[in-house]
Amino acid sequence: MVRREQYERLERHLRASGRPRIELTFDEVAKIIGEPLPRSAYQHSAWWGSDPHHAQATWLDAGYVASPNQTAQRVTFTRIP
Repeated sequence: MVRREQYERLERHLRASGRPRIELTFDEVAKIIGEPLPRSAYQHSAWWGSDPHHAQATWLDAGYVASPNQTAQRVTFTRIP
């Protein structure tokens, strides 16, 4: 199981990029956090949602929302205005 601290690696990655839009494959996200993503990330768009109570939603802390494409196994992070 991935701990919140590992998802914080994704937050740091997004903050460091500073770009308004960042597209990553699910494999790239897994490499950033240092662990495979859970099956639910591949099956349920809600996993990528904007609920700050979800441990993985560290992209919100970095100022982004996530828009997944499960078919393509990609996610686009867009900076919140």
